[in-house]
Amino acid sequence: MDKLVYQVNDSLIALTEQKNEGDVEFLIKAKTDEALNRLRAVRQFFDSDKIYTDILFYSRKNGEFQVIVRKNVYAPFIAHLFQLQLIRSVSWKNIS
Repeated sequence: MDKLVYQVNDSLIALTEQKNEGDVEFLIKAKTDEALNRLRAVRQFFDSDKIYTDILFYSRKNGEFQVIVRKNVYAPFIAHLFQLQLIRSVSWKNIS
């Protein structure tokens, strides 16, 4: 089985991830205005799809977001963060 691993762009965001039973919860803190705009673009992208409960965004104070991601859309979420350069690299790691 493969595991998705990534490296955060630390100059733009701070990110923590916690796996739960059916989803993954992220706390993401924007460090710059540009990062905040990119996080808003991620939110807008997923809010505009037809499935409203696949990814839930909650705004917090000071440019922080709580994001709850269903496991079946975990890879697309990470890929979108990568596309907007909030993540520097993404790869699959074999965990046999």
